[in-house]
Amino acid sequence: MKKLSEKEWSPKIIGELFIVGGSITTRPQALIPSGNIPRITCASVQNGLDTCYQNVATEKGGVLTVDSATVGTIFYQPFDFIATDHVEKIQAKERIFSESQGLFLQTVITNSVGTKYQYGYKFSQKRIKRQKVNLPMNDMGKPDYDYMEEYVSNLRIDLLKKYHAFAIKQISKLEYKDIPKLDEKEWTPINLVV
Repeated sequence: MKKLSEKEWSPKIIGELFIVGGSITTRPQALIPSGNIPRITCASVQNGLDTCYQNVATEKGGVLTVDSATVGTIFYQPFDFIATDHVEKIQAKERIFSESQGLFLQTVITNSVGTKYQYGYKFSQKRIKRQKVNLPMNDMGKPDYDYMEEYVSNLRIDLLKKYHAFAIKQISKLEYKDIPKLDEKEWTPINLVV
């Protein structure tokens, strides 16, 4: 697989490659607590997640969300969701972003934008559509989704190998005391009903 530096990249305008639009706002008074539908906000932490509700999802997953209220934080949303106001979406015209593709694009767009946007100069729908971003391209001049998928998958595998090696090293440093086996322990029956 080609390294990032070996891959052909091209500057593209987000609005020419992707669909950029707003989300349907679910107002606080309409929220039904204790469900499994994520509510995405303009928060710049925890993937923009407020909490989960029983409401019916108004937005499909497999998209990027952008906070257009403050600094323009971008997150990949794997699940269908509901949203607050100022949550914009970037989605592919002909597909749903896989998790690997979404995370790759989230990183690339975030790096392209840098600290350009802020509370006084928001990353609005209009600005999202005009924003240039460098993307890896395939031979047909389209975003190379296969490369994105493979790159993130390989990165995950490499990181898991490093975490595994680290865990093995840490476990080898532990001192074990002699703990009796279950069949060596004395057991006493107890009455669970009082």
